[in-house]
Amino acid sequence: MKKNKEQILIIGLGRFGMSLAMALEPYDCEVMAIDTSAELVDDIAPHVTHAAKVDAMDIDSLKKLGASNFDVAVIAIGDDLEASIMIALTLKELNVPYIIAKSRDEKHTKLLNMIGVDKVVQPERESGIRIAKNIMHKSVIERVEFGKEYSVLEIETPKEWIGEALNRLNVRPKYNINIVCIEKEGGKVVIPTADYVIEEKDNLMVISPNKELEPDGYLGRLL
Repeated sequence: MKKNKEQILIIGLGRFGMSLAMALEPYDCEVMAIDTSAELVDDIAPHVTHAAKVDAMDIDSLKKLGASNFDVAVIAIGDDLEASIMIALTLKELNVPYIIAKSRDEKHTKLLNMIGVDKVVQPERESGIRIAKNIMHKSVIERVEFGKEYSVLEIETPKEWIGEALNRLNVRPKYNINIVCIEKEGGKVVIPTADYVIEEKDNLMVISPNKELEPDGYLGRLL
């Protein structure tokens, strides 16, 4: 498990930015939310670690804010294409490790991808809650929800599990999940037996109750 808290910068506090900031509140992370509106900054301040009135178009302001020290930056501005693109370029210049950007249409998405944004989202398809889970659970490669109670996930092998046999990990009673198959390097898929020893590059297909993926759930804390 990570020793240091994930540091997340949210740029723009419209509906999507607000939703994301609120969704991150239960997680053990540090969130800085910025906007040019003092009113919006005041509204979100009780729910994040830090909030500030900052113009993200000003590279000097982002430098003073310490943007390069954040693990993830989310550009929640989508309506202003020029601002979105310029902020993305600035964040790339500041070597922010992982950049997520809101897109308004396919053309915008293409431009953001060309710049090298790591993930482009369209909020009408992906909610702030889902993006929050993606940020906090980077080892989750894919997730499909079945109703309100269960999800099927493809996850990278947690470091703590490498070199351990499944019967020793005891994942079903401990984490309340079932490992249904394992994809190995090269695309080979295996149905694991109890004595299967997990390897570093294995991807695990698991079935988990959604409650275990919440910040206080067993799998949520592990991932």
